[in-house]
Amino acid sequence: MKSNNKVKVVFYLNSEDKELLENQCELLQIKASSFIRNSVLEKLGKPIFEVKKRDLEIQNYLGLLLKIGVNLNQIAKKLNADAKFQIADQHKVLTDIESLKNHILEIKSQL
Repeated sequence: MKSNNKVKVVFYLNSEDKELLENQCELLQIKASSFIRNSVLEKLGKPIFEVKKRDLEIQNYLGLLLKIGVNLNQIAKKLNADAKFQIADQHKVLTDIESLKNHILEIKSQL
């Protein structure tokens, strides 16, 4: 069984060094603690663990997919409620669905 004996380490940086650290972490899209931990382990010759980058584009796409899902649910609710749609409304719904489909395919190609 793997032991989880983590010990807290505190150190201080001047404002210029802290800004450099924050900029580097922002570029790599990782937390400062992960960056520092990996840097220290690298200097000690320990294996470096792969840092999972949080891809901001994927997060934005997931947010858009959530909005698309909400829109589809609203459309389905209106259709299931036997709402009377005019021909113009039906055309708009079909156009919106086609637009959503294209957008989903674009998102899927990015993932």
